[in-house]
Amino acid sequence: MSDEYPGANRTVVEDEARQLIMAQIEAHNGGLLRVLRKYEPGNATRVWHGAIRALEEFINVPLFAIDDNDVVRWLLSVRLDESLLRNPARVWAQVKAALSIHVDGGTVDRICRLMVQLAAIRSGFLMHGQRSFGPGITLDTVGNAVEYLQSRRRHFVALLYLMPSACQGTEKLVALDTLNVLLPHVEHSCTTITGLYLQLALIDALPEFTLEVGDAGALGSHWLQTLDAGYLDPERASIMTMNELRRDQITPAELEVIDPRKVFSAAELRNSVKLLSATYEAFGLNDSDFAAMAAVVTSLSRRCQDDYVIAIGKGRLQALLTSQGAPGEFERLLVNRSASDYAPNTNAFEPFIDVGNAVVSNVNLLSRFLYAFKNIHLGSRRRFQIHAGFIFEDMVKRDVERLGFTITEIKRINRKEFDVVATRHDVIYNLQCKNNWIDLSKVESDRALYVRYNRKLTSYYIRALAKEERREQLLKDRLGLDRIEHRVISRFPVITTDGRIVNYNRISDLAALLGSA
Repeated sequence: MSDEYPGANRTVVEDEARQLIMAQIEAHNGGLLRVLRKYEPGNATRVWHGAIRALEEFINVPLFAIDDNDVVRWLLSVRLDESLLRNPARVWAQVKAALSIHVDGGTVDRICRLMVQLAAIRSGFLMHGQRSFGPGITLDTVGNAVEYLQSRRRHFVALLYLMPSACQGTEKLVALDTLNVLLPHVEHSCTTITGLYLQLALIDALPEFTLEVGDAGALGSHWLQTLDAGYLDPERASIMTMNELRRDQITPAELEVIDPRKVFSAAELRNSVKLLSATYEAFGLNDSDFAAMAAVVTSLSRRCQDDYVIAIGKGRLQALLTSQGAPGEFERLLVNRSASDYAPNTNAFEPFIDVGNAVVSNVNLLSRFLYAFKNIHLGSRRRFQIHAGFIFEDMVKRDVERLGFTITEIKRINRKEFDVVATRHDVIYNLQCKNNWIDLSKVESDRALYVRYNRKLTSYYIRALAKEERREQLLKDRLGLDRIEHRVISRFPVITTDGRIVNYNRISDLAALLGSA
């Protein structure tokens, strides 16, 4: 929280802390709505939609679209500072020369324009005393900006969802000025609102939570890292994990040939549909509504304009759903109903934005939606839950081995089962791997339910640790070692102060055990 609070430095807890945070949420939400209110909804939605395309290309080109490591390293090192603003033509020429053989001209032009816009925005932030946007996140180079934009993706889309209801005026957003106008509000209000809701959950979950409040702002005593590496939402078994650890169990999909110079394309979206279907076929994914939704998305991809935008009249969408034999609720799942406040939009996944007589989406939003749809359908399948547990154990083995632990082959002693048993410096590390799903969207939408489930999970994990302590002699005798450490590794992040419970997105913290051994 960056806004000023009245009064000298002091510690606040419980109800007073909640009231301060709720007041800040209301202030930031109200300020964001006032900014958007003056804009014409159709124009704002269209222009911001286009800006998101450029932002996504900026992220994806260096990460996935270039197979020349020297070019990638050079591009990521390009500085977004005053030297770029003084002579943008020189940098543009260098970037175009380096990228034109790898990606299409339209993408290169959008990246060049965005580099200059981000350099100007960085300069504006510096003038107001802000250089960083989280631990180690700056806008100093293209590589830094890629990380920054990845960390704000959720907010870019949430703002898009908010616009149809929040924009009520006649003023037009100008494409070249859009980021200058909106990115400061993403930074000042959107990210802050999300963080404030998480602080409310921390207050409810941790009796010891405090806010240190002063004229410079307020700092919470605890925090929860909710996302995985790359700012991705945690999953039981992602498609990347499946292809790394279970590739031999996946029947290869017959994919379309795609234009390697296009960062996004309708063909790539159709390939994504096929890859999802093939990857999770063994768990019965295609026996559910997913197969029908996959057919709908494939059909929609054939209406793609410029290999990115997909627009369709509402009547035609209904007719398409009928022709595919899709259930009636599919239209509700596909078309976003813009919430009037910011926070609910951060957890929305519907791919289409309502723009009057038609709805508009893009290949990225459709892919994102289908991925989320897949998670919902697999989540209730017992076979998938069981196998995802084994996959998670393999993930933990892989990661702790990289951290310098030695993995033992112990899985069962005297009919007692163990998940991952490792050693290091004559110390046994008994790791219980828990892949229990927790719905992080409830932080904003139903905090009481989220906190209850969090408390239930952490209590279960503490009991699991006690159980391991009671049978630790089995491991000591088998391995001939006297020292043992027990840990629970939770795939989904939980709020706890018990250091024996390690959230998987912080698994590198286990390296601290090496120093204590």
